[in-house]
Amino acid sequence: MNHDTTWQGSPAMIDASYIGLLVSGAATVSFYAWNSGFRAAVDQAAAPIKVPERSFGYSANDLVSFREVASRHPTKFGRSALDLYRDSVLCIDIGFAISLSLFSFLCWYIAAQRIDIPVLQSVALIGQMAAFIYGLSDVAEDVTLRLLLAPHRQIRVSDATRASTLTLLKMLSLCASLVGFLVFIVLVLLFRKR
Repeated sequence: MNHDTTWQGSPAMIDASYIGLLVSGAATVSFYAWNSGFRAAVDQAAAPIKVPERSFGYSANDLVSFREVASRHPTKFGRSALDLYRDSVLCIDIGFAISLSLFSFLCWYIAAQRIDIPVLQSVALIGQMAAFIYGLSDVAEDVTLRLLLAPHRQIRVSDATRASTLTLLKMLSLCASLVGFLVFIVLVLLFRKR
């Protein structure tokens, strides 16, 4: 009787994981490419104020300042920077967050199935958890910022603290997922303006 308690996954599950990896990888690149022009237009129109999610912490005053400046400056897309940010950038970023999170999670899942070293399997489990937390925190951050930056909405200190905390959690968990962080760096380098 075999008492091996390690689970290596069925061949069908691993095959499905590879398909999921390919689809989520393609979706990650697609969402990033789709959003890059919109992000650049918002950055240019709102300058010198930074988009909140690109800061390592922000206050209610920072959000109000961004909203005021972004609402007054048009983009090359014929919409204010605020409208473009709320209605396009943040919505597309939800798709990016889900696809990058899934891609990173599946990379670690496949690695865990292929590695027979307990310490490395533990590292893979941590990478999977970080990828999952990244996806949840990035989606929650996008939804929260979209709601907070609605015109005429009062932004309370507690609201800004919650959004800022989600941004920090997103950044930390993305780095901890390692795979997601590396993919993000490659995409930034590929799509940067020359």
